[in-house]
Amino acid sequence: MKLPPKVLEEFRRHGRNGGKARAAGMAPEARIAGARHAATARWIGERFGARSFAALGLPGGETIDAGLADLAASATSTESLLVSLAAPRLRREGVPVVVVQSDAEQRLYDRLEQSEGELAHARYNALRRQVVSFADACRVARVDC
Repeated sequence: MKLPPKVLEEFRRHGRNGGKARAAGMAPEARIAGARHAATARWIGERFGARSFAALGLPGGETIDAGLADLAASATSTESLLVSLAAPRLRREGVPVVVVQSDAEQRLYDRLEQSEGELAHARYNALRRQVVSFADACRVARVDC
């Protein structure tokens, strides 16, 4: 169903005002994280044709999406450390990694050692291979090569 232009304009006006009111009630850190996440989604959409890597069906896309979201929110997670570790390669392939966490390699391994025990090294290598597969697939998936 197609809506009349007048109704669409009212929806746009209320949407902008609602967003401004919601942002005014947020903490500055949350507002910055939301803006970073939205900018990243727009950039991915323009560059790759979808608003998330998971939607593109790239191998490891969910992991990269989660890592980018955690980095935007300044949260430390396995995914954010993995994205920070692979940031140079991901940037070369067109992934918008703006913020990275320091000493990501050691912190990621320590985190895996706590959760995986003796299997930490195998899990670490598997995550690294997943990022390499993702980066290789990004090279092929870029819209404006």
